[in-house]
Amino acid sequence: MNLEEMRALSDADLATEIQNQHEEWRNLRFQNALGRLTQYHQISTVRKSIAQLKTIQREREIAADPLGHLAKTTKIRARRRREKQDEKLAKRRYARAQAARKSRRRQ
Repeated sequence: MNLEEMRALSDADLATEIQNQHEEWRNLRFQNALGRLTQYHQISTVRKSIAQLKTIQREREIAADPLGHLAKTTKIRARRRREKQDEKLAKRRYARAQAARKSRRRQ
């Protein structure tokens, strides 16, 4: 199935196709474990098609609610920025504590 055919699928068909591809991937891995698989490239092909289908699904979710997506990513960025600042502050406090301990030992 090529990309144009994937994009032409409805949302429900897209979800069922993802499930079918997951089952096929599971079967290929099982055949590989048993040593029965002869065309090893099928595994990567199926994984690639799963990724493409999920990408199309995610694009549709974002297109349905772009403001919600933007708000969510903005919150995530703000949280990561806070975490990074907290981490820097914790490192500074630790360094100060270590310096204070060293100066006490010398006296």
